[in-house]
Amino acid sequence: MHPLARIAVLGAVLSLASNAMAQESPMHRPVQDGQLWISGGFELRFDKEAQKRIKKAKEGRETGKLTGAELERAEKRAAEAERSFKNRFRITGEVDHRRSENMTRSNLFYTVLGVRYRFHEYARLTLEHRYNIRPSGRNTHRINVQADTDRNFGRFNAGYRLAYQHEFTTPDKYRDIVRNRLQLSFRSKRFPVDPYISAESFTAFHHTGNQLIGMRYGIGAEWKLSKDHVLDLSVRHHREHGQPGLKYRWIFNVGYEFKWRK
Repeated sequence: MHPLARIAVLGAVLSLASNAMAQESPMHRPVQDGQLWISGGFELRFDKEAQKRIKKAKEGRETGKLTGAELERAEKRAAEAERSFKNRFRITGEVDHRRSENMTRSNLFYTVLGVRYRFHEYARLTLEHRYNIRPSGRNTHRINVQADTDRNFGRFNAGYRLAYQHEFTTPDKYRDIVRNRLQLSFRSKRFPVDPYISAESFTAFHHTGNQLIGMRYGIGAEWKLSKDHVLDLSVRHHREHGQPGLKYRWIFNVGYEFKWRK
C-alpha cells in the first residue's frame, strides 16, 4: 500500500474509534425516525479508447498473439493510455430525494454535479457542487471536497474517504463539516452482488467549538446489473451527537448509477 494511503487509513481508524466512544447525555432522549433515500447518478468517462489499448496489450500477452517488438509497442501504448488525462478524469452527477417522519413527508431534494480525478492507482480527488431544495423554501448551496483511497485484499476491498463540506447557510447552523468513512466490501466471483459494511463520523467546525455531531453506520450491497449499470441497496443508522433535539435515523437507501463511456 502507498505510504499516504496507510497514513490515511490509520488516521481514519483512530478518528472513528475515538468518536465511537462518545456518549450522549442521559438528559437527551433521541427521537427515532425512519427515512427513505432514493438517488440516481451518472459517471461520464472518457477512457473508452484507453481501455481498448490496455485490453489489447493484456490479451496479446496472455494469449501469445503478440510477441517481440509488436508486444512491446502494444504495452507501451497501453502504459501511455493508462497515464493519460482522459483515462483518469470523470464528470459525475446525481439527483436525490429524501423522505422523513417515517417516510410520510418529503424532506429534501438535491442535485449534485462534480469532477473526479484519479491521481494515483489507489487515490482519487473529487470536487462537487450540491444544491439543496427543501419544502420550507430554505434552499442552500454546498461545496464538497473529498479524497478517497481503496485497496484489494483477495476478494475483500477496504476503502477510506476523507470529505470536507461547506454549507452556505446562516452562522447559527453547522456550515463546515469533516467526514471520515471506512468501508469494507466483498467482491463475489459467482454472483453480481458485492455486500459491504461502513462507518462514518461527522465532525463540525463551529464558532462555538468543534465537536462530533454524528455517526453513520451502514450495511448493504451493490448489484451489478451490467457493466455500466449498478444498483445500491442499503440500510443506514445515523446517530446524532451533542445537539438539541437529537435524532436517530434509520435510513433505507436505494441508489442507481450509470457509467457513460466516451
